[in-house]
Amino acid sequence: MKALIGIPLHNEQAYLSECIRTLFNFINSECKDYDISVLLVDDGSTDKSQVIYENLALEFRFQTIRHSIGPLGYGNTILTLFRQAKKSYDILITFDADLQHAPFTIKEILQVLQDKPQIDLVSTSRYLTYRFWDQNTQVPIDRYITNMLITRTINRCFPLNIEITDAFCGLKGYRTKILPDNMDHAGYSFPLVFWSYSHKNNLIIDEIETPIIYRLDRRPRGEWKHRLKDYFSKIDSLVHSNELKKKVQLDYQESINRLTEVVDHCPDFPILTYHEFFKSKWYIE
Repeated sequence: MKALIGIPLHNEQAYLSECIRTLFNFINSECKDYDISVLLVDDGSTDKSQVIYENLALEFRFQTIRHSIGPLGYGNTILTLFRQAKKSYDILITFDADLQHAPFTIKEILQVLQDKPQIDLVSTSRYLTYRFWDQNTQVPIDRYITNMLITRTINRCFPLNIEITDAFCGLKGYRTKILPDNMDHAGYSFPLVFWSYSHKNNLIIDEIETPIIYRLDRRPRGEWKHRLKDYFSKIDSLVHSNELKKKVQLDYQESINRLTEVVDHCPDFPILTYHEFFKSKWYIE
């Protein structure tokens, strides 16, 4: 089972060296039984990322690709990884360069795909259980609630063999045989497009826990309304029945109202698992 770890990159000079060193330390010490290669795809970085990864590639012997005309967006970067992985690998694991993904989850993904040949995709979730939670999870509250509400809409519009609990975590393990040759790249809405694709193609999904890791300097500053509108607009474009379009619009209006309430009045809102969020007193009321 040949696996490719694919790293999408754009302007990550602050974290890139530590990310690569930590990743290879884990691979070399904990994944000796697996045939693993690493590919970094740079979406036209304008900071010092290119110099950093070129030096690291010589040290650790991994592949790199740079979008010479860019940035082309997150979705296009993932599609580049898809195309490269389909050439000669059985598994693709996508792993971010900003230190927000835990390397040990890679081994758990590989184990699931090895033990369960029926699984097409292993999706990781920060909100499935409390297995890896610390008391201070540092989650930006608007991103957390956006994720919960969008994930619910995804489950309603694109039902799968399981109910997913984290629509946006980028740490995933794909069997390359199920990857599309091309699809709507959709920027940061790309995960929504892929859930629609998974539904249409009856992919078999498994979901495993991964830690919540947020960089404090990555806290958003008021862009949640724009992101929320973009996400729901993308979902609306992916559904075709009037019934589903009506559900998407209702979910969007509810999401705007609930997020406004929390951001304006409840900055210390507690972080819960996906299922507990929708059972919470705040949500039910």
